[in-house]
Order: sequence, then structure tokens, then C-alpha cells
Amino acid sequence: ELFEPKNCMRWVHPSLLQVLNQWQSGKKTDEEPTFQSFNVAIEGFKVEAPGIFSFPALTDEFCELLLQEVQHYRKSGLPSRAPNSMNNYGLVLNEIGMRPAFSAILKEVLLPIGARLFGSDEDRIKEVNGVAIESEDWGGSTLDDHHSFIVQYRPSDDKHLDMHIDECDVTFNFGITSHNNFEGNDLTFCGMFDSADHRKYHHTYKHVKGRCVVHSGKRRHGAMDIEKGERASLIMWTKSRSFRRTEAYRERNRKGLTYGDADRVCLSYTHDPDYKNLMPKKQQYHMKPREEGQAGNEVPLQTEKKWITVCPAADLSEGQSKLLNLKEENEQIAVFKHREELFALDNRCAHMGGSLCEGEIEDVGKENLGCSDSKATDGMVICPRHYMCFNLKTGENVEGDFTMKQKVYPVRLSSDGQHIEENPGVLHAERPFSWLCGIPNKVFATVPFALGICSFAIAFNIIFNHRHTRF
Repeated sequence: ELFEPKNCMRWVHPSLLQVLNQWQSGKKTDEEPTFQSFNVAIEGFKVEAPGIFSFPALTDEFCELLLQEVQHYRKSGLPSRAPNSMNNYGLVLNEIGMRPAFSAILKEVLLPIGARLFGSDEDRIKEVNGVAIESEDWGGSTLDDHHSFIVQYRPSDDKHLDMHIDECDVTFNFGITSHNNFEGNDLTFCGMFDSADHRKYHHTYKHVKGRCVVHSGKRRHGAMDIEKGERASLIMWTKSRSFRRTEAYRERNRKGLTYGDADRVCLSYTHDPDYKNLMPKKQQYHMKPREEGQAGNEVPLQTEKKWITVCPAADLSEGQSKLLNLKEENEQIAVFKHREELFALDNRCAHMGGSLCEGEIEDVGKENLGCSDSKATDGMVICPRHYMCFNLKTGENVEGDFTMKQKVYPVRLSSDGQHIEENPGVLHAERPFSWLCGIPNKVFATVPFALGICSFAIAFNIIFNHRHTRF
């Protein structure tokens, strides 16, 4: 039943179905109904905040059948991939034969809503029931493609979702779990990706079974920590291929992310290079509600400077790692052994917080030198989540991405040689920054390089003076 496109209207909430039927009945026999005639003021429609809206969308029957289908597929042992680059648990519905069904839902159910809220100037409304919507054209009138998937959150698995923007034009996010089944995990919305308030708090939304929250994909948002139970959502990332070909779209996306003042609840450990400077260490890599995480008068927690035993030396074999987890300080340090040497790095990957302690250890090799100062025989650890590679000695990304660098800690054998010790309160000195990608720091330190620069300057000065005297 779920796989049949012709059944799509069966799964629509009665309040929304009534408005859709009225809209469809108003069309002429030889014409498509115009979006201007669609009344988006559905019973239960709510302007959550400027540019963020919710409405009753799906029946309880559909939510339950969809969850059963996901569970059945999981038990079958058939292959599946992560829903997206940030969620590990869930299912891509397009890849299990449900793309036609959700294409029908997009065309018959969601397209008129997208047009009225995020469509062209002709289709987009200005207010609903006297409340201004304050939205913009994000191709809502011509949505014709989608990536539809289920995401699941549990305290033991994906506990939260870091702040981000979506790879789409308009996002439809449907609650499919009863709110009695979980605590926490509210959606928090911040500003648009290109606005000055990109990292400023806007709104908190609590999921309701069958209800949809819709917003521009380019609005920063994230899911707070789930405290208890399990929550699942159906998400449809929708796109307009024709809108994406316009110059207006290209120009707006060419600017990239805007950084500026930030509320802590809106900070991203994945995308913000100043995350660890702005977020107190105790709160890092957690997603706490605004009322818990925004206070600004707490005393920064300092890690005590002392040597701590990590493990017996015999327990750390070549090419292996051990984790030192300092829960009170909210700090994790991974200790590695490579070519009989010991190294210690911040365990949480600078990209998205993945555990480096679970990654593979290899030589950097000649192929991976990139823009960094790594040597071919240096060791590197490969993050298991997205395969980012970090030099064990320097903490640098071996591909030369200087926005991603791991903290480096001192590590040693105990005086009797029986244990491995680490001092989390001390960091190795920062290495000089290579400001020209492709030219390692060591190049600037060489005598030949310095002499070459001097020779060039002298030659340029002679030529310039010679030309000047001729005129």
C-alpha cells in the first residue's frame, strides 16, 4: 500500500485533504489549478516563526505503517546507507522502492504548499490569518525533485543533530513518532545561511506525530539531545531544478555562509571554526536547549595539569589506540602507537566529532601529503565517519585543510616503563600557520627560499631604478 503512488491522498490528514480537494475541484477540465487559488490556511496551520511553518499533514495510520516498513527492512538484512552525511541511523526511502510514492506526495500534496510559502512573487502569500510569514522565493512553485528518508534518534545512538543547513531548497519534516515515546530532541531554528543573524536563535519546535514543519533548506537548524526513548522523523528534502539554474540562485549561494555574533545554542561543532573558542568545554559536543546552554557567567573549566595513567604499556600494540575519557572535564583524548612511538590527539574529529580512537592508523605516504607539512613516514589516523586524515605528530589535516586541526597532547611512558601516561592539562605549542596552500611551513624556514626572495627583490629594484633613470 505504501509503495503505490495512487494511494498518496489516502495518507493525507483530513484537514489538509479538505483544502486540497477544494483546490482541485476548482480547476477547469483543460487547465491545471493555479497556486493562487490554494488556501494555505489549513485548520491547524501555524506560523511558528518568520519563515518557519507547521500544519497537520499525515494520518496516524500512515505514520505507523511507515515505521513498520522501516523496521521490517532493517530486520531483512538488506543493504542500506546512512540517510545523509550527518545522521547514521535511519533509511533512505527512495532506495527501497518508495520514490514514486513520495514523488506523488510532492506533486499532489506538498507542491501547492511550497508555492504559497516559498514560491514566486506571484504565488507566495504575505500573511496567514493576519500573521506575516516573512518568507522568500526558494523555488517553491517548481519543486520537482526530492531526497526522502527516515532519521532515528536514541540516547545510545544518534543522540542529536548538530547545527547545519540542508542540501535542498525547501525542507518538509514530518513527526512520525508519538510525543509520548521520547523526551527532548526538539528542533531549534536559527537564521538564514547568508544573513547577519545566521547564528542567532529564532525558534524551538516540538515534534508532533503526523504534523509537518516546513522551512527553507538554507536555514540553520539542529535537533537537541534526546534524553529518553526514541524519535523518528520523515524528511523530504525538495528541490527545484529550474530554480537552481537561475542567476539569482547562483548569486545568492555564491556568497557562502555568513558568520557573526552567535548564540551558543546555534553553534555548530561541524561547521564553525570558532566553535571551541565560543562554546564552554563542558558543553562541547552536546546539544542543550537554549535555556540550559546560553548562560554566559559560568567559570571556564580547566583541566588539571598532571600525568594520568592511560593503560599498561603492554596493552597498546603497534597500530592500535586507547581512549582516555575525562567525563568531568568533557574531554576525550586518543593515544596511538605508530612505529614504536606514542602520540595523543583530541579524540573528537574536528570535522564532525567522530571518534578517532576507532579509526585506522597508517603512514601518511607520498600520495597524501597535500598542502600540509607531513612526511611520508609520519603516522596518520583516519576518522571512521567521513575519512578525514590527521597527522599523529602535528594534529594537522594531511590534505592541508587548516580549518580542521586536532589538539595535540604530551604522552610518555612512566618512569618504570610499565604504563602509558598522558597530561591532558598541557597542549603542545601551536605550529606556524601556512597561509599559502601548497607551500608548507618548512619551505619558509629554509635558507635557499630566503635567499631566493632577497635575490628577486634586489633584481626587481635594479630593473625599476634603471627604467626610472631612462625617463
